Amino acid sequence: MGYEMIFSDMDGTLLKNGLEVSQKNKLAIKEAVNQGVQFVICTGRGVFGVERYLEQLNLIGREGYAICQNGGAVYDLRDMSLAIREDFSPKIYAPIAEFAREIGLELYYYDDRTFIAESETERVKKYCKVMGNDVRIMHNPLEYSGEFTKSLITGDREKLLLVQKMVKETDQLDCFFSSPIFMEVVKKGVSKGNIMEETAKKAGVSLKEVIAVGDSHNDISMIKKAGLGIAVANAEPEVKEAADFITKNSCEKDAVAELIEEFVLKG
Repeated sequence: MGYEMIFSDMDGTLLKNGLEVSQKNKLAIKEAVNQGVQFVICTGRGVFGVERYLEQLNLIGREGYAICQNGGAVYDLRDMSLAIREDFSPKIYAPIAEFAREIGLELYYYDDRTFIAESETERVKKYCKVMGNDVRIMHNPLEYSGEFTKSLITGDREKLLLVQKMVKETDQLDCFFSSPIFMEVVKKGVSKGNIMEETAKKAGVSLKEVIAVGDSHNDISMIKKAGLGIAVANAEPEVKEAADFITKNSCEKDAVAELIEEFVLKG
C-alpha cells in the first residue's frame, strides 16, 4: 500500500521533550515529502504554537495543510490562510464556563490566532512563553464579540469530569481529554478524525492512503479512521488498543522517523 498523507500529533508524538523535532525526524519527514507524501501536523495547539515547527520542516509554501485546535482551525500551508473553520458561540458556552469557574477550574479560549485567558496566572505566562504568543485577558466569554474555535479547561480531573458531563448534555458541543488534566471543548462533531477525513478529501486522497499517528485520547478518532493507525510506544493504553501498529520507539526516540522508514520509505 502506498501512503499519500501522514497526519501526526505533536506533543507526545512528534516532539522530543515537548519542545523540538529531532534531527532524525526532520530528515525522515523531508525524505517523505520529497517523495510526494504530505505531512500534516494535527494538534490541539493554536497555530501560533505550530508555525515555527512548520518552518523547521520547510512545509510552509508547499501544498498541504496544518490542523490546529483539534480540528477547529485548518490552515493551507501555501499561504497559511484559514482553510477550514469550525466554531461555536460564546453564548452557548457561557453556562459551562460559569460552572467550571465556580468549581475552581481554569479556562482558556481560542479563535484562529487569538488566545484568551480569564486571568494571567503563572500557567498562562509559561504557556505564552513556550508557544510564543500573547494573551488577551477576558473575564467572561460573553465579553467576546466573535466565535470560539476551541476552549481548554484545566484542573483537577474529578472536577473536569463534572464539566464533561455538562458538555455532553448539550447538542452543540463536544469535549475530550488531551491529557489527564486538560479537557478540550469544541463544536459538536469536531474531532481529529473528522477533520482528517475532510482534509484528506480536500487533498484528493483516500483514507486508505492515510497514516495517522498519536499518543493521547484525542488522537483515537484519527487513528481509527486512517488506513493505517499508529500509536507511539509512549501512548496511552486506549490509544494502543485502537491502533493497527505500535512503534518500538517513543516520542523521545524518533517514533515518527521509525514509522516513515517502515511504511513510507521502504516502499
